[in-house]
Amino acid sequence: MKAFAAAAIIALVACLLLGIQHYQVIALEGQVTIEAKGKQDAIAANTESQATITTLRAEAQRNADYLKDLNKRIKASEDKAKKARKDFEDLKRNSKPVRDWAAQPLPDGLRGKPGSGNKDTGSKN
Repeated sequence: MKAFAAAAIIALVACLLLGIQHYQVIALEGQVTIEAKGKQDAIAANTESQATITTLRAEAQRNADYLKDLNKRIKASEDKAKKARKDFEDLKRNSKPVRDWAAQPLPDGLRGKPGSGNKDTGSKN
């Protein structure tokens, strides 16, 4: 009977050890599943980040190209305005009608002298 009891105890201990091992295997499988999902999530987030980085780089390049074009246009506009100012100054100096007009004396009222001639007081009777 002692041998039978010892065999039963050994069998129970063996079953207990197998149960503990089985529980540990199930727990480890759960951890592996969680780690695999975490890895997949990290890969997906990395892929999305790479796409965002690519998009932002392309946008930055478009902005740089636009800025370069805008600076060229500004320079061209400034050059055009400079030429227009020069042409206007040349016209003022070299145009006979403009010189004749500029040579006319100012009216008395604009030179600080009292005006002469017809004064309208604004009242009519």
